[in-house]
Amino acid sequence: MANYTKTADGFYQVPIIALGERLRDNFGLTIREHPHFDPVDPVHSKNSYHYANQAIDVQDWRDDVIDGVDWRTRTGNLENLLKGSGVEVFGPNSGVKGHDTHLHLAAKDGLFNLTENQFNVLFGGGAGGKLATFPGVSQPLETSTSTSSSGSLGSTSDDSSGRNSAHERAANYSEMSKAALDAEYDRLRREDPRQASIEGMKMHKSYFGKN
Repeated sequence: MANYTKTADGFYQVPIIALGERLRDNFGLTIREHPHFDPVDPVHSKNSYHYANQAIDVQDWRDDVIDGVDWRTRTGNLENLLKGSGVEVFGPNSGVKGHDTHLHLAAKDGLFNLTENQFNVLFGGGAGGKLATFPGVSQPLETSTSTSSSGSLGSTSDDSSGRNSAHERAANYSEMSKAALDAEYDRLRREDPRQASIEGMKMHKSYFGKN
């Protein structure tokens, strides 16, 4: 296993080049749009992380089908696994335009924060190497048994207070600094990975002003 030390907040910090090389050398994936691997084409949005050398595009060009799993599904599986590891994780499952054929990974300062599960799958050698299809290795989801009517996870109530809270959170995100957004996102990842996935996209849209 790679020699990375877990930080105080429980994540393994992996540099973008190291992650790209691992995906390329151990899993046979193609890494593009980062100068270490491939020239960055002038096709990205003005403020793209690609131009700051903080993003890579990952393509599964091995075989159309491996163990009955097609390349697009494999790419989506890897997207599911890496959810929350960086500021942008866009692939076939994200619904983000232009990312249905590859996985876009971006990280602030080029450092991905991997959970124990993410790190073990990618660097622990148990994901199948160059025949990996990444099935069933998405982030474990914490569930709540709450039955309150506040709109919290696990509630079956249609109380409008939950919707109002979500609206207020989205509004607050637009007023938060990038550092504050990062801190809030990391807190959610530790406490509720499923909610982090939902709120992370709202934070991203608020910060970058995207629809």
